[in-house]
Amino acid sequence: MSAPTEPPTPDDSPSDDTSPDPVDEKGSAADAAPDDDLEADNETAVHEESEADDAREPEDAAPVAAAAGRTRWLTAHPMRTVLGAVVLGALAAAAIVAAIGGFSDAGSIDQTAIGAEARGPQANAFNRSTPGTCLTWPQNDPSRPSAIGCGGSHYFEVAGVVDLTAAAGNRFGDTAPWPSREQFVALREQYCPNEVNSYLNGRFDPNGRFSVGMLYPSQRQWNDGERTLRCGIQAADSTGRLQPFLGRVADLDQAPQWPIGTCIGINQQSRQPTDPVNCAEQHAFQVTGLVGLAEQFGAPGAGKPWPDIATQNRFLSGVCPKMTTGFFGTQKAFTDTTLNVQWSTISQVSWLSGSRTAVCYVGLPDRGGFATLVGDGKPNLLINGKVPVPPPVEPPGRLNPTPVPLPSGIAPNPTEVPAPEG
Repeated sequence: MSAPTEPPTPDDSPSDDTSPDPVDEKGSAADAAPDDDLEADNETAVHEESEADDAREPEDAAPVAAAAGRTRWLTAHPMRTVLGAVVLGALAAAAIVAAIGGFSDAGSIDQTAIGAEARGPQANAFNRSTPGTCLTWPQNDPSRPSAIGCGGSHYFEVAGVVDLTAAAGNRFGDTAPWPSREQFVALREQYCPNEVNSYLNGRFDPNGRFSVGMLYPSQRQWNDGERTLRCGIQAADSTGRLQPFLGRVADLDQAPQWPIGTCIGINQQSRQPTDPVNCAEQHAFQVTGLVGLAEQFGAPGAGKPWPDIATQNRFLSGVCPKMTTGFFGTQKAFTDTTLNVQWSTISQVSWLSGSRTAVCYVGLPDRGGFATLVGDGKPNLLINGKVPVPPPVEPPGRLNPTPVPLPSGIAPNPTEVPAPEG
């Protein structure tokens, strides 16, 4: 994924244009029916916090939202949310606090972009939002969030409201100063995981493409008496930057996944996957198929036991090679790439949360990670800067897994075929 961009610092005068810009090619705010009541005043003094922020220096921190899913997948597992959001190894979508804008006043904690334009605790999209409300904002400008129908592209789904005057032992009364970054992080960790799990009836996938996040009042709103927090669900890339998504999380398969043909970038230092990129750019692997495991092993709620990893591997070893051959057109076309077939698997905790999608992909293990691929795997492919030399015959054990470091949720199909030196 691309490096996060610093949210613009809003000026003191409210903007006349408060309607969110489209933020997703699959749908836009304009395509969804907004909640007129909540959208009436979308200038809000809200900040977001996520776990991704915890790892940043204060000047780079984004709002307290959770950048899990995609980012943690690939990075923590070790592809921070394998591929931060889809299959890159199940980017552990567990980020809880920071993915949007956060503690920054061009470097300081008292001027977060989220809602910095709002004045006073008057009703607005932030403090009028309730569990189930979906919030969006103009791309790269989280200072003006507004409510939108969850079928439209949005950045945050509210899971719970925390009133600090009642929940924090009177530590945040009328005269309490605006909390420090550390205090907001602690509040997120204390309240939001439970709020999200309760909202989803215990079906939040900690290894999935979503993470736990938190929206909090700006310093201006805080000084005017606002004392509520919004815990919720978000999607973030490997840098912790929030990404738009469609639909209510309870209705979605939370397993990391990307459209067939998607190429996932690579970190040249760690050789781990990052975020989706154009296939003409350097990448770690390319998605060749998506496999729904519900038909074979049971749909969510059907009461079927979790198929262990060995069972999933046996099934996927018969499915992913066929899907991959179909992706390349012929067996020879695939064999000539010298790439290996791999796939993700579903952990028991993810299975119990309802995740059922496995990802088939092609890549090569190299120096503790992935080889660097450039070009679509079909016509023009370079592996570590070299044109692959087709083997005279398919190497023995080609489909016998040799683990490649992947984020949790992505268990590769090991191979004994090494990548060329690069």
